[in-house]
Amino acid sequence: MQRPAGVIFDFGSTILHQDWLSLVAGSKRMLELAENAPDLTPEEVQLVADEINEEVHRLRDESMVEFSHQSFHRLLYESLGFSFAISPYELEKEFWEAIVRFSPSEGIYDVLDSLDKHRIKAGILSNSPFNGGVLTDELVKHDLAHRFSFLISSIDYGFRKPHKRLFQIAVRKMSLEPQDIWFVGDKLEYDIRGAIDYGLYPVWYNPEEKPGEIDGEYLEVRSWHEFREKIESVVGR
Repeated sequence: MQRPAGVIFDFGSTILHQDWLSLVAGSKRMLELAENAPDLTPEEVQLVADEINEEVHRLRDESMVEFSHQSFHRLLYESLGFSFAISPYELEKEFWEAIVRFSPSEGIYDVLDSLDKHRIKAGILSNSPFNGGVLTDELVKHDLAHRFSFLISSIDYGFRKPHKRLFQIAVRKMSLEPQDIWFVGDKLEYDIRGAIDYGLYPVWYNPEEKPGEIDGEYLEVRSWHEFREKIESVVGR
């Protein structure tokens, strides 16, 4: 384990903790915004969305190709006969605001303070069907957007973690070599596998102490306090 010159973080369940999620609330909001909403309940709309989601999730994992939320919306709502007066981006924002509530993960501000103190770069690489603008706006709510030099959402690039192309782009944005970067995420199959394969030092953020393992060397931390101690110990050598 060597001193990092940069740290790349995952987004959801890593930097931000998901406090609440309701896809039905999103369907309800879309019905409110539709110009010619059919006579369906939010729950009925969500049943159709769940059917499509099952197909999409399987194909995404098999291909490592991302499927945009805007495309998903068109597929779902046009098949049901919906139409909207606002733009696809505005719909995406409205849906996001309706379905989810986040709060900063405990200790993340202290971690970022330590990185700043030691002049260690920070960036974000997220698997998400929502575009980078939506994710950045969420960071702004929590006074976090300015703490990162870049944010990559997989949908803006077409591939998903663990595809090597996403890690290649993130490394280039840091202007560092892979071996000088730590990658921190909560998903073994996406974050840790991708980091190992591309030569970054992987850190599994596992506050819920979920069981699991993957081939290759990686560090497991159970809290941001523990991660910060690791950074301080490595920098102080």
